Amino acid sequence: MATKSKAASKTTTAKAPPEKPVAAAKETCFTIMPFGGWFDDYYESIYCPAIESAGLKPCRPDDLYRPSTIVTDIWSYTQTSKLVLADLSGKNPNVFYELGLAHALAKPAILVAEAIDDVPFDLRALRVLEYNKNQPRWGEILQEKISNAIREVIQAPLQAVLPAFLSVRHDVKPKAVSEQEKMLLEMRREMDLMRREVSRGRMSPDRSPEPSEARERIQRYLSDGMPTRIIVRRLADYNVPRGWVERVIEEMSAQTSLDIDNPSS
Repeated sequence: MATKSKAASKTTTAKAPPEKPVAAAKETCFTIMPFGGWFDDYYESIYCPAIESAGLKPCRPDDLYRPSTIVTDIWSYTQTSKLVLADLSGKNPNVFYELGLAHALAKPAILVAEAIDDVPFDLRALRVLEYNKNQPRWGEILQEKISNAIREVIQAPLQAVLPAFLSVRHDVKPKAVSEQEKMLLEMRREMDLMRREVSRGRMSPDRSPEPSEARERIQRYLSDGMPTRIIVRRLADYNVPRGWVERVIEEMSAQTSLDIDNPSS
């Protein structure tokens, strides 16, 4: 009887080729800006290269082609992005709306504008990159500014979030800070804003606003959820009496509570 050779009697198992490591998905930078015209060219030739140079993947809502509403795409991108880059040039209302969603999520934001007047006063405490299209190589200069700003924000993301949108918690969840840390961030933001306004010649400590103007500012600050101590300090920079500011805040807070308790029919 034939016998099987020792080699044939062994059962051999082919080894599977080693699996290739799966590359981690690159984190994104959500760009908020108007669509169409020169803005599309700026996005492709300036913003995208700048974002990629900083190690992130650029994206805009129009990058997705699916049968969902644009607001759904914006919300999704804002939630999942590492940070937000917003071009406020021209005061586009859609851009402000999208930036508001980012602020509600305490998402780090870098602002870009052709003119500082396009940036609302209360947002100038954030990093604002201005560009001048009359300057030679302005696109290259802006591209470098954006890349550097993104790298700095990645290193210290809380510096690019308005303190009003930071929650104070005792766990380790993202965007959670202690009460002391939040207060320090607020103070630093106020100091940065004052320096920028002084350097631009927009703040004049010798000029006090009219009472009606001061009341409008207080109302706006309260609507934004700004703490009383910050409102008092900000108005004090314009020589508005501290006691007067505190009384107005009490009056407006009391009126707001009354309106809530007695809604109009």
